[in-house]
Amino acid sequence: MIYQQKGVMIRQASYSESSRIITVLTEDGSQVPLMSRGFNKPKSPFIVLRQGIKEALFTYNRFKGIGTLNEVDVIQPFKKVNGDFTVYTYGSYIMELITRALEEDMKQDSFYRLLIRSFGLLEAESEPAGVTAFTAIKMLPYYGGQINVDECAVCKTRDRSLFTHYSFSHHSVICSRCADEETVRRAVPVSNRVLYLAGYMKHVPIDNVESVNISKENGRLLLSFIEMIYDEYTGVYFKSRRLIKSMEDAGQ
Repeated sequence: MIYQQKGVMIRQASYSESSRIITVLTEDGSQVPLMSRGFNKPKSPFIVLRQGIKEALFTYNRFKGIGTLNEVDVIQPFKKVNGDFTVYTYGSYIMELITRALEEDMKQDSFYRLLIRSFGLLEAESEPAGVTAFTAIKMLPYYGGQINVDECAVCKTRDRSLFTHYSFSHHSVICSRCADEETVRRAVPVSNRVLYLAGYMKHVPIDNVESVNISKENGRLLLSFIEMIYDEYTGVYFKSRRLIKSMEDAGQ
């Protein structure tokens, strides 16, 4: 049977000297493995898939198991993402955040929508670390984690201007009025601006985010905070994170 679906290539593996098996995350959230014959040849019709991350229309034959790729038509080339090493690195981090949570034979159309929305934000020159944090926040529940930034764990105030810490003992924020030696024993200081952004990104629908216009500093602080949450609650470490860290250490 012939199919046509929007998708993004998320993995590839060598099959022979000239061919590869690729995996496409489709618009309905399925993972589709496809044999791409002649993928490695200089005049391959699939050469666009070797030139960065792209959203494309994939035409393929498939009955069961691995299908056969027939044609690829690019929909979104993400030129700015693929053309800037720093932005591309954040894009790779976003890709890893989403694809690591995929499970076989389980459709997650929200994963595809999040991937395309996040890359669209990067393409529109939103702050890269902020966009990555947005993706990480949306993916956190799929790794078994949760972030509680809506009210103080002690007094239950919802006045965000008072939030000063995130407690790993209380699994929530602590306000300035309740911060003492006991409540901040296993807590980290976090600015209320970062906590506000985390709360907003947690609750806002994916399709409602048109831009992430925050400073570079706030973007990195937000991402650093969310990475601490991942470290504490999930135990999952992403390879792309190491490259981001090395870029930050180099002052990029």
